[in-house]
Amino acid sequence: MGAAPERVDVVKPGISLKKFDPAVSGDRVRQQYGIKKDDVVLLFMGWLYNFSGMKEVALELAKAKKNHIKLLVVGEGDAYETLQRIRDDYGLLDTLILTGRRPYEEIPEYIAAADICLLPADPKEKVMHDGLPAKIYEYLAMAKPMISTRLLGVMREFGDGNGVVYIDRPEDTVNKALEMVGSGQLKALGA
Repeated sequence: MGAAPERVDVVKPGISLKKFDPAVSGDRVRQQYGIKKDDVVLLFMGWLYNFSGMKEVALELAKAKKNHIKLLVVGEGDAYETLQRIRDDYGLLDTLILTGRRPYEEIPEYIAAADICLLPADPKEKVMHDGLPAKIYEYLAMAKPMISTRLLGVMREFGDGNGVVYIDRPEDTVNKALEMVGSGQLKALGA
């Protein structure tokens, strides 16, 4: 962008490995939201943009009719009211858990409560092409497998076989999670 290279530093995203530690317990969060030990928790955290893919995931969860799969959504944003309507209209009160915004200090417990973390953003959305949200590092630091759409920034940073399982569309998230659970892939990924 015109700056002299010797005057430029690139600061990559970083997280605290002391806070985002696989030893953190998610028991309090699971208990708070009535999540049973054998339930499979899919977690999304962050701002709920309309292109975040969460509306599509919630609708697919309604179609799947799998009561042992819980979608835990931590955050607020443009799609929050739509997710509330989907939850209410499809009778997902025990399945689609909307926490709203939570204090950052609690986030490691929410990740610990999850079995699979999500980044199902619409891959056609330009703002997502090269982006690399810090939540990915938080998910993976806590040894959680992640399902992500094929976003260039994520694929460039993590490639294949590094805890990220790729899907083509947000609508593929629930089926991929069910496949991972059914095949024992969660255990292979360390979850």
